[in-house]
Amino acid sequence: MLETCLRFLCRLFSWIAMAAMGAMALHVTADVVSKNLLNLPLPVTVEMTAHYYMVAVVFFPIAAVELRNGHISVEIISQYVSERGRQLLVAAVSLIGVAYFAIVTARTWGDAVRSFDSGEYLYGSFQLTIWPTRFFIPLGCGLLTAVLAWKAVMLIRGRGGLLSEGDASMKLD
Repeated sequence: MLETCLRFLCRLFSWIAMAAMGAMALHVTADVVSKNLLNLPLPVTVEMTAHYYMVAVVFFPIAAVELRNGHISVEIISQYVSERGRQLLVAAVSLIGVAYFAIVTARTWGDAVRSFDSGEYLYGSFQLTIWPTRFFIPLGCGLLTAVLAWKAVMLIRGRGGLLSEGDASMKLD
């Protein structure tokens, strides 16, 4: 049940990130076309890209990448240990990741709540509300924390298939 829920959330967050990537491409393209053909750049393109699109593109799929073993890894020690030793080593590293990302999640959640309470916005040629995007980081990091915790428990219990990159068990759907 927990695994199904985590996979669903990772898939959902990945789709949100893909939608943000598509919206960013359309927005920037429209801005370039408008600027070059009509000499009328679209307002807040840079701000929307920096404060909305890029934050979603980076933080929403981060747990899905971990679930698929897609993050960069260096196998200096693990190549010399048994399969079970490798499972326990990755579980230990995952638990360190849980501790780190739990702190990041808690800290950025507090920042997001403060931003919400103050109604944070950017003021330039237009007022752009940015407090909603402050929640993207703790949501993405929180899901990553949950995936790392689940992965550590499964590896400690001996589910070694989780270590195979591209393994069918690792697919999101």
